[in-house]
Amino acid sequence: VVSAASTSSCAASIPINMSFVKNLLAPGGGVALIPFIRYTIGCLLLVCMAAFVSGVARIHMAILSFLSGGLLISLSFFQSEYEKMQRNRGGASGSSSGGAAKPVAGKKERAD
Repeated sequence: VVSAASTSSCAASIPINMSFVKNLLAPGGGVALIPFIRYTIGCLLLVCMAAFVSGVARIHMAILSFLSGGLLISLSFFQSEYEKMQRNRGGASGSSSGGAAKPVAGKKERAD
């Protein structure tokens, strides 16, 4: 016998999960996965280094450790540049020119 309370709680959790998936699939939503990706690649780096130290396929583990370390560095660089771009975009509304930019005659202004 299934109670009404367990059915309603299950139904209530589906929209929350679907909104999370919808946010991930929206343009720019994949950036929310960066911490999880960083954790996974960090685990890969630790496993490869442990296998290298224990003597399992040393050359392969050394190369994989180098590549996963480079991937962590590039991911960190991407995240810092993305955050810098977001700060600049957020601060662009109060530009230092002192006034709003005038649209060029005959051209429509884009609304992003």
